[in-house]
Amino acid sequence: MLALATRIVSDYGKVLANLRPEVYGLPESLLPHPRERLRDALRLLLTSVPLDQPELREGLLRGYVYLAQFVPDAEAALIARGQALLGGVGDSNDEAEPALRAINRIKLAMETALEEAGSLRPPA
Repeated sequence: MLALATRIVSDYGKVLANLRPEVYGLPESLLPHPRERLRDALRLLLTSVPLDQPELREGLLRGYVYLAQFVPDAEAALIARGQALLGGVGDSNDEAEPALRAINRIKLAMETALEEAGSLRPPA
């Protein structure tokens, strides 16, 4: 089970290595595995990796939290259009407000994931 989780998380890490961290609302289609499978694999590893491996744990925690950035492709496209409008590209602000709401949902999901991840520790 740990070997499979490690492979799944490794696949996810390769995707993350090619992304710009300042972008909100990435399309789920970029994920190498379904979101729930990734979340489960990250949770398993976070509850398996000893606390004396802080660098590895930190990477897993970041991956767990960053998973909230991935949203359905249509929502990711809406966010991209809204961010472009806010950046002065385009002529209609109709999509800016829904994009901001979606970004706020992502931020909240990331905060929630950070709280959840903080409780994921290996058994004593």
